[in-house]
Amino acid sequence: TCTCGRGFQQESAFTRHQKSCVKGKKRLFSALSKAKDLLKSAKRARTHITDPGSNSPASTSALPQNNATIPPNSVLDHHRGLEDNGSEDAPLAQRRTRPSGIQLPKRYRQFEDVLPQPLPSVPINDSNVQQAPDSPPPLTHPPELQPPFRTPRNIFGLVRQFFSSHPPSHDPEEAITLEDISAIPRPERALSAAITTDEVSPYYPYSNRSSLELGNWYWNGGVQKSQQSFSELLNIVTDSDFDRAGVLATPWDKINSTLGQNEYEEGGNEWEDEDAGWRKTDVSIQIPFARTNGPGHAGVRPYTAAELYHRSLVGVIREKLANVEDDELFHYEPYELLWHPGHLQSEVKIYGELYTSPAFMAAHQELQDSPREPGCDLPRVVVSLMFWSDATHLTSFGNAKLWPVYLFFGNESKYRRCKPSCHLGNHVAYFQKLPDSFKDFTCHHTGGKGVSQECTTHCQRELFQAQWEVLLDQEFLEAYEHGIVIVCCDGVVRRFYPRIFTYSADYPEKVLVATIRQLGGCPCPRCLIPKTRLHNLGMTRDRQQRTTLQRSHGDQKPLVDTARKLIYEKNYGVDSTGVENLLKPCSWVPTYNTFSKYLSVLGLNIFEALVVDLLHEVELGVWRSLLIHLLRIIRSIDKDLVHELDRRYRLVPSFGQSTIRRFTANTSELSNMAARNFEDLLQCAMPVFDGLFPAPQNQIVQDLLFTLAHWHGLSKLRMHSDLTLDILDAMTTDIGNQLRNFKVNVCSAFDAKELDREVSARSRRLAKEAIRQTQAGKKNKSATNGLPNDGNEQTMTVANRNKLRRTVSFNLRTYKIHALGDYVSCIRRFGTTDSYSTEPGELEHRTSKRRYLRTDRKSFIRQLTQIERRQTRIRRIKSRLQKSRPSEAPDIMAYEPRVHHHIGVSEKVNNDIGSYLRLHGGDPAMQNYYSRLKEHLLLRIPVSQLGDSCQQVEGGTDQVLFKRNRIYHHNIARFNYTTYDTRRDQDVINPKTSHRDIMVLNSTSDDGRYRYARVLGVHHVNIVYTGGPYHTAFKMEFLFVRWFAPIGHADLGRTALDRLRFPALDSEDAFGFLSPADVMRAAHIIPCFSKGMRHSDGKGLSGMASDKNDWCEYFVNRFVDRDMLMRFHYGLGVGHVYSH
Repeated sequence: TCTCGRGFQQESAFTRHQKSCVKGKKRLFSALSKAKDLLKSAKRARTHITDPGSNSPASTSALPQNNATIPPNSVLDHHRGLEDNGSEDAPLAQRRTRPSGIQLPKRYRQFEDVLPQPLPSVPINDSNVQQAPDSPPPLTHPPELQPPFRTPRNIFGLVRQFFSSHPPSHDPEEAITLEDISAIPRPERALSAAITTDEVSPYYPYSNRSSLELGNWYWNGGVQKSQQSFSELLNIVTDSDFDRAGVLATPWDKINSTLGQNEYEEGGNEWEDEDAGWRKTDVSIQIPFARTNGPGHAGVRPYTAAELYHRSLVGVIREKLANVEDDELFHYEPYELLWHPGHLQSEVKIYGELYTSPAFMAAHQELQDSPREPGCDLPRVVVSLMFWSDATHLTSFGNAKLWPVYLFFGNESKYRRCKPSCHLGNHVAYFQKLPDSFKDFTCHHTGGKGVSQECTTHCQRELFQAQWEVLLDQEFLEAYEHGIVIVCCDGVVRRFYPRIFTYSADYPEKVLVATIRQLGGCPCPRCLIPKTRLHNLGMTRDRQQRTTLQRSHGDQKPLVDTARKLIYEKNYGVDSTGVENLLKPCSWVPTYNTFSKYLSVLGLNIFEALVVDLLHEVELGVWRSLLIHLLRIIRSIDKDLVHELDRRYRLVPSFGQSTIRRFTANTSELSNMAARNFEDLLQCAMPVFDGLFPAPQNQIVQDLLFTLAHWHGLSKLRMHSDLTLDILDAMTTDIGNQLRNFKVNVCSAFDAKELDREVSARSRRLAKEAIRQTQAGKKNKSATNGLPNDGNEQTMTVANRNKLRRTVSFNLRTYKIHALGDYVSCIRRFGTTDSYSTEPGELEHRTSKRRYLRTDRKSFIRQLTQIERRQTRIRRIKSRLQKSRPSEAPDIMAYEPRVHHHIGVSEKVNNDIGSYLRLHGGDPAMQNYYSRLKEHLLLRIPVSQLGDSCQQVEGGTDQVLFKRNRIYHHNIARFNYTTYDTRRDQDVINPKTSHRDIMVLNSTSDDGRYRYARVLGVHHVNIVYTGGPYHTAFKMEFLFVRWFAPIGHADLGRTALDRLRFPALDSEDAFGFLSPADVMRAAHIIPCFSKGMRHSDGKGLSGMASDKNDWCEYFVNRFVDRDMLMRFHYGLGVGHVYSH
């Protein structure tokens, strides 16, 4: 048996496993490190035996190791102490050696770049602890409750606390590396064959490795072939082991047929033992024909509505737990994540992953407290199911649609689960809508009249719930109540209990799941607050009613039972008065809820599982509607202001690789915009809208935009604490108050009318309606009132368009505004919103659309199921046969997360320093450049590298010499930083683009916590210092920057952004040099457009500084991303150790 817990029957298999066992290697390394430290401590004890009272490392090793409070000016001493301690729990960031004796410049202080590390894992001596002795001693008194098992604190102050008093038998955190928690793009690792198997055909159904590689390239390499894909193909066919004869003899059609086999096909049970294939089931519903259809037509008739392609949910669970790679990172036991840094007096609860959420812990505790299955003492595990469903168009042009249902597992980390490249989204069903033949069926049974639109909508709801009834089959219900026994990849047999936690969907889909009316009198799928009170967001009464008026299956079932008796037994119409009087007050519909019908008795509350949706409710909902109304008001003030708004958005600099993208030329048209585009518009809205409104209303709009952007940033955090949730809760109250203030004091002051796009859209709708009514012989003259006779909007004149404009008011009584009040409670129960947002589902749609291109566009759903199986099975074969090897990228250090920054090593672009100074002679930025550079470099010379006899850097700048008198230039500099959620990310600075602004810690608290600069150049020099005992050579990297000066200071109590300006060119603090080690990260600096440019004639004095493009003032965009926002909540970012 291996130390990881996996057992083997053959010694050869055990030997092969030991070579690749990550957990075993980690424990072996820790054991060797511990033995090494013990030897060192014994040696130190022998060395200092004559001085027992001295302050030696041995005597200080008992001090606390996990103190997260690190004074910024004592960084070097702190690391020297950790190196002496030699703690095995200390991460690499603490154990590595650091340069000492660096003198810090006066204008800024150095911050500590702490590397992120995985969450604290189980200590080695506790990982294999016995659960209980073989023969427990007799108890003479009741056993005392033992405290829950807790891990040591890591460098961020994070602690994991489990339910039981013993450590978990399976800890996925042990397999996490720094690369796994880094978002820095890295070159793909090359794969090499690792064929160590006794199987007859390890490539089955392929006959050889070359055929497998080509098959994988075709099916998993993407549909649209690129240069990278072409290079991958060349690597396959030019490999020295490429088997040309084997490839020519490969029966490709037969292999593709074998890989795509499913259970609904003949011979589809070939893969039954390995994965969960697709099934095909006919779905039938009961169609109610009301007595209003005439005598002889009333009654209920069965109708086979669709063929549902689906997979067994239990089979998907078994397939997931049989995958070695997924099982290694699958959390069997939840834990509570606590944060206790040095600057906080008590522990704070952290919210992030679903498996650390109160909902998961409550389900786990309930399962452990419930009676066991008779004769079963296996460990019981909760399997968290997270569903996504949404219909999507498969093509940009055409009517091909797909309605997929995706299943994700909450036991896996959201950082992997939400990445499409990890392939963790399981396609479990492709739902169907009512076919076109439904109209023929209803007309046949009603004498040609058909049924009403309300009845058709009811039948669509019935079909949706009937398809879910197929998915929630008897096998799943049995597993939900009694569990399923599975032998895990670590050799331990466990009993797994599936539990549905979340259902992510947009509002129309939530209406179907909750079986309520869309936009009815009580439109919320979670509570019964009426539409007339939806605008009370943030009020005390609104908060209370969200709890007291929650929807429940107990209130719904009696009403639906009575309504269905009227419809199906007494032949009442679906929209009849008797049915409406029963269901309309609470917006119920006469359809049984499948989830409540089968799972409510087992503890599922489907209304609570319908979690919030930031993408559709905020970015495409509240913010989009607010933006449109702001555009209406601006147009009512002066239509030329719309062009000014477009110009300002065009001038906003981009940020990051894709954080803030370049805005389109005509932003106000809002054409072809996705949710990410609206997010960018919100994050940069304050500087753009500033000054476009009159003075009284301008401040109200600025306050509203600040509050909404602040609320949006907090709601999207990937790691929350009780402290940040309290802030978000207060912001929810503020945003409700400010939205009501905006409607009263801003909207009422202007006559806002429809935009051109709204008039055109309404004209098209009316024209289509007129054509439809004309064809039906019921032409409505009012339908085309004011429209061209042909219904063509292109023939509409400007005068007609202005005549058609309607006055529009801002509507606060919408479900999406009401939903803002549920975010805090939802995060407290299920974790952060990125875990269950609809965004992963939207990204998974791309997979279905790419697969659609491989079909014949006819019976494409059947072909999609076959393609899904081919791709999955090929990936599984590849994962069994291959291992990764380090990439051979030419400059791998550029992607190394362990370094703070990276500047190229090339010396091709250089200048003689004298020539460089003469080239820029007379430029104010180059004033005293040479002497100031020498002073800067002199302060950075490390004393520790000058020799043992040298205690400090002595002498003046004359002791600093430049080798070959050369200065070397670089285009970019990469800066790695630890984010607030203890992960690693990277910013790229390029002085020749808009990505050139940086931020550093400020030593003067009066001017704010940070100082900002614009990078004018990235350089390095090779110097020789002659002031020490030896002539020591150094390579010195430095940035030439232009400093920003603060204008006041906007603290968190004000709804304003920090403002900056450039000092005068002849100012002493206008320009300077900066060590790359002191850069925290890039900053997003946006011009203050309302103040205008500094040089109206477009002429400046400095070519180096490009001051001709200077603006009078600038804004610091604190909302540019989540990490930047948390840097302004000083001390609340878990990964921002410098602020603790």
